[in-house]
Amino acid sequence: MFWLRLAWWGVWGLALYRLAVLLWGDIPLDVEEAYYLDWARHLEAGYFSKPPLLTWVLAGVTALLGDGLAVIKSVAVFFHAVAALFVYGIGARLFDARTGAWAAIAFQSLPLVGVLSVFASTDAPLMCFWAATLYGFVRAVERDALRWWLFTGAMAGLGLLSKYTIGALAVGLALALLADARWRSRMASPRLWAGLGVAVLAWSPNLWWLATHDWVTVDHTRHITVAIPRAGDWGNLGEYLLGQVGAFGPLLALSLPLWIGRPALWRDPAARLLLLASLPLLGLVSYQAWRHEANLNWAAPAYIGLTLVAVHWLLTHARRWLFAAIGLNLLLVAGLYHYHALADVLGVQLTRKTDPWFKRLCWRELGTQLVDVRRRYPRAVLLSDSRKLLALLGYHARLDGRPPVLRSWNPSRRWRHQYDLHDDIADHADGEFLFVSRRALDDSVLTRFAQGELVAILRVGVYPDLIRRLYVYRLTGFRGYASP
Repeated sequence: MFWLRLAWWGVWGLALYRLAVLLWGDIPLDVEEAYYLDWARHLEAGYFSKPPLLTWVLAGVTALLGDGLAVIKSVAVFFHAVAALFVYGIGARLFDARTGAWAAIAFQSLPLVGVLSVFASTDAPLMCFWAATLYGFVRAVERDALRWWLFTGAMAGLGLLSKYTIGALAVGLALALLADARWRSRMASPRLWAGLGVAVLAWSPNLWWLATHDWVTVDHTRHITVAIPRAGDWGNLGEYLLGQVGAFGPLLALSLPLWIGRPALWRDPAARLLLLASLPLLGLVSYQAWRHEANLNWAAPAYIGLTLVAVHWLLTHARRWLFAAIGLNLLLVAGLYHYHALADVLGVQLTRKTDPWFKRLCWRELGTQLVDVRRRYPRAVLLSDSRKLLALLGYHARLDGRPPVLRSWNPSRRWRHQYDLHDDIADHADGEFLFVSRRALDDSVLTRFAQGELVAILRVGVYPDLIRRLYVYRLTGFRGYASP
């Protein structure tokens, strides 16, 4: 009971700290958060680049609590805290309650989890349902109980509604069943197949949407993962793996070579299960990094299993190293949360090279300037060729609390993002438009309208080496895109 209480208070204590950071800190809105929030105003069973679950959650939460920045981001705090509690459950079932408790706390302390916990991205529900699926699987293989196979299937289905990355977990769990003689018979169990049926049933709304939208999300996912023709780049891979050291935490990452290749560990069914559940995703994303590029967060769910194995090994062989690793991770995350305050105290001059938050800064100020333009043209629709501008200004440039109507400029007529699917100006041609662009418009755009004039240049100096500038044009009488 002590270890359960330690896990509970450790996990929720860190969650409350993160909520406090969101309420009283200065962590800005990310473009992807603004993008998903705009989706939440138009509920569907799927979207251009992602499944719908996060959007559904955001729609419900913001309907109840409003769409303030802390409310939006609190969704990620909650999902990661629940994921950590499932980590406790996995560790307690496979090893013991002590391992589960420290694994839950270690997971919450990971630098990557610390960052993902304050941004409402699709990784938040993915992490939660990945951990829940793994916990259900651990319970299901113990006694082949129907209820746990159904639970596993339901969690996997919700994971598929969150992010298709969870498919890598299915590969890992299948390998785990094949690798353990005690579990191989489970593959023929009707209970397992019933669980798979539940997973497909839970996923079915998104499957239907995909089938009626030319499988656009699958095609987008395929394009960014395997379809980009480029030779391997070892420099990219090295940069990615170095980033993973920071994402996992330096001391935890340095412990990996000490245990991951040990034959005794691979002979342990519990450790082998966790490694097989994690390494396929880590290997796939590393291959993507070598072949083209990969974001640090793409393999984030792999750290659920790796954290459990690391904690299990370190508690037995290097307990002080574990506690030092957790402490260092917490300090790193806190330093990132309070980076601007620390830089001010230490006298660090912030520039785009010294501020990790620079990409997210000053969009609110630009939005405020755009509101003044909208007051002059209150019926004008916001138009842009940039999904980032549409998403960020759609949130920050509200007129009397009302977000602008958004339209996409897409002369190629090829789908690039969600706005191209339903908000192409070609499908909504009437009316007055405010075209917002990072550069002055040329005749290829201006000649497609009967009238056009530059009405504002928005400008915000972020740092001496970073000035954000946007050009705003008032356009009327759309004539259609030029012929190709």
